[in-house]
Amino acid sequence: MIKRKLIFVLCLLSASTLFAKEYSFEQAYDRALQTSYTLSSAKREQEMYRAQLSSARGLYLPQIGVKGSYTAINDPISIDLNEIRSAIQPLYPAGVTLPPFMLKVQDEQFFQAQAYAAWTLYSGGKISSANKAAGANVVGAQAKLDMLSNNLLVELTNKYFGALLSDKMVEVREKFLQNARQNAKDGADMFRVGMIAKVEKMSVDVLLAQAERDYASSLNDAQMAQSLLKSLLRENEDIKLGSSLFVVATEKLPTLRALQDKALENNPSLALLDSKMVLSEANAKAQKSGFLPSVYLFANRELYTNDLTVLDPDYAYGVGFAWNLFEGGRTYNQTKAAEKQTQSIISLKQQQTKDILTGLEYYYKKMQNAEQNYRALQKELAFTEEFYKTRRLGFRTGTSTSLEVNMAMTQWLKTQLDSLKAQYDFVTSLAMLLSLSGQADLFGEYAKQAL
Repeated sequence: MIKRKLIFVLCLLSASTLFAKEYSFEQAYDRALQTSYTLSSAKREQEMYRAQLSSARGLYLPQIGVKGSYTAINDPISIDLNEIRSAIQPLYPAGVTLPPFMLKVQDEQFFQAQAYAAWTLYSGGKISSANKAAGANVVGAQAKLDMLSNNLLVELTNKYFGALLSDKMVEVREKFLQNARQNAKDGADMFRVGMIAKVEKMSVDVLLAQAERDYASSLNDAQMAQSLLKSLLRENEDIKLGSSLFVVATEKLPTLRALQDKALENNPSLALLDSKMVLSEANAKAQKSGFLPSVYLFANRELYTNDLTVLDPDYAYGVGFAWNLFEGGRTYNQTKAAEKQTQSIISLKQQQTKDILTGLEYYYKKMQNAEQNYRALQKELAFTEEFYKTRRLGFRTGTSTSLEVNMAMTQWLKTQLDSLKAQYDFVTSLAMLLSLSGQADLFGEYAKQAL
């Protein structure tokens, strides 16, 4: 049953390989940057904040516009002075009649049109705070974009090299399976002629069954890793991996101290918190401006004068101010809230900085361990290969037991898998270090310096 499943999976893998699209890691990273929905959303958000910054800059400029209205009222508006007329009429000679003292001020229907302008000279800090906040949002959007790009590098590293690790493990377990089959065949032949006991034959048969099971499991793992990578790159076809696992000598890499200094300078999550700090400070200043007056220039010009009353001027200009003296403590409490928010961000940045430095130290030591293990395993690989050949030859000639052969094979398998795991740990740790220190773009350069 297991053999049939293996044949079926192998046929699927062979067919998919024919139509696979090849990606180097650099090409895969470019593809991920182009197709990420999260990055696309962050870019649109950045464009939004840039537009808001342009809008905030417009607060420094005057506002100019026109307005008009057509109005109908129930009766014309007039000023009745006939009482005065009645009082002075007797003073005139007989036969002289004064006209009615009635002044029409406004018709029952009239039209008004005005051009107006207003220019804020002093706002108590509202306008400058709005611009500072808008600028902080733009910086924060860029920091968020950088952070998402760095996170994408880490995610791609885990999935791309995870798929590569799975493929290599399939190759190793396939070779292990071939050796197990050969040993089982040799054991059957030797048992048939009486060279070994049944328990010796059973030992190699058990190892063969384990090898078949592990090989089938590794094929499934490789398929799952391929599916995760295809999902990340938004590809429907299988992906052929054009890069290799690698290890770089640690002396070619920056020191831990240098990486920590770079992180304090370039880490996008810290830059994002800095932008939030500026935003919070701008908010506090804007709230404090509520205690101060606003001063502005204004001007009006009538565009349609036919319906103006005797009381309406053709134009007017001047200086005005507004000062809110009491509003129930709202401005005071909003200012306090903004100050508390600033203090909260300061505490959050302190914790974030500590976590970043700790993370750098952890992944740096993990990377060092991976490099040291890889170097040691390269020597061990040659030993285990030769050790297995010797034991297998001894088994065929009757000088070694099946248990000794199995132990040699298992040791070879472990060394091969440990070597692959060391390379994977190195690559993923390097990606985390570069992400935390804000140097994700250097990953490809270090890959070129592989051992």
